[in-house]
Amino acid sequence: MRKITFSKINSIIILVVTSTLVLFFFSSIRHALFQSGALDLGFFDQGIYLISQGLYPRSTIIDIHMLGDHAALILYPLSLFYKIYPDIHWLFLIQAIAISISIFPIVNLSQKWSLSNKNLNLILAIYLLSPILFNANSTYDFHPDIFALPCLLWAIVWSQENKLGLFSLSIIGLLISKAVFSLIAIALGIWLIFCNQRKKIGLVTIFLGIFWFLIATQVIMPTFGASTERFALRYSYLGESYSSILGNLFWKPNLILSKLFSVDSLVYLLLLFAPYIWCIRYKNLNYLIIVLPTIIMNILSNDPQQRYLSNHYPLPVLPVLILMVISEINDFTDQKKWRYRFIVFWTVLAFVAMSRLNLFAGEYLQSLDTWQANQEAIALVKNTKGSILTTHEIAPHVTHRSQVRLAFSNSSYQLADFDYILLNTRHSGYQSDREYTLSLVEQAKQISSFKLEYQKDDVYLFAKKNL
Repeated sequence: MRKITFSKINSIIILVVTSTLVLFFFSSIRHALFQSGALDLGFFDQGIYLISQGLYPRSTIIDIHMLGDHAALILYPLSLFYKIYPDIHWLFLIQAIAISISIFPIVNLSQKWSLSNKNLNLILAIYLLSPILFNANSTYDFHPDIFALPCLLWAIVWSQENKLGLFSLSIIGLLISKAVFSLIAIALGIWLIFCNQRKKIGLVTIFLGIFWFLIATQVIMPTFGASTERFALRYSYLGESYSSILGNLFWKPNLILSKLFSVDSLVYLLLLFAPYIWCIRYKNLNYLIIVLPTIIMNILSNDPQQRYLSNHYPLPVLPVLILMVISEINDFTDQKKWRYRFIVFWTVLAFVAMSRLNLFAGEYLQSLDTWQANQEAIALVKNTKGSILTTHEIAPHVTHRSQVRLAFSNSSYQLADFDYILLNTRHSGYQSDREYTLSLVEQAKQISSFKLEYQKDDVYLFAKKNL
């Protein structure tokens, strides 16, 4: 194992801090430009806020308890930050930190492969410039999926060092981030047994994965009013329940094969592996066993969003891709000097082509004409106990309350039941339109208990007169 120098440690710490600040900046700017949304940032912010206030954390955005969503117990300790000061920017900072501290296990794994500082620097650049990483952080709100990065990477490190206690902690962290990560734990256990000859630690991993999957899907989620069938709907062509889906995987393989070998699946796989295509060889394909459940679930899903690299769904695959990079980089760069330059070029090209950085200079600036009006109207919503009806993009700015509803075009509400109605009719946003929001404005004007508190640039705020 190559030892790391003190000066290198300092440079790594500086890199971690810099990465955190850059990622925090982009996610904060997106939110400030009213490009974040109630789904899912507002959902998590409202739930964590309610937990921090000792209130029942049932989010009214999608009418579900926080634990009913994905049994993500990790959200509870996050509420401690809200106790210090309730602010949605904690989520951006925590997400940026989770991404950046993953550098430490990557450095550790690189040491085990005796990589040079030059190759280590290249690997860190590949990780930080991964389009999957930037998109999940900066263009798709906050999701607890992000904790899969440090947890899975540290799990691999500690499995190689046979540190069962620390390994188990990292697996528990992975499991409580999202119930479906149980399948990754099971797959990791299989990989450890058959590809790493670590039977004991592998069996522990499989046990933890199966145990938590059963507890999360059969106890926690149903207890908190969530039907696991709503997730099974994404695979409805395979069956109506988890058990029928599992059975059809074996009894009706034609359903699986037709999906696996479709053009849609091929495009997804090409885009997923494209930034790392140079390091993929037959001898390191066994690493993919770890994230095979994630890849297969994304391919088989009826929801095409699970195959969008701009979303959070492919995040668990990234640690394994980085592991493949680490295992191959010495052989690839040592053979011919030009190959190092090629990797640098390919990494930058993939980031420019596949990241959504361009949104910050284009789409995200299209609603600047109502930015000031949005800010001024939000500042007048002072009562955090008051219920509010608002649009998808404004919602994350007012979610510190028990009742938040979204002005979707397919929704119907008794407007008099709300304390506040805040609408941007010029930029109605996701699942809404100008005609519908204008109709809500006209309805609110007819309700005697409301007063028009604010109107500017097609932004309207109505408030109950007794507030």
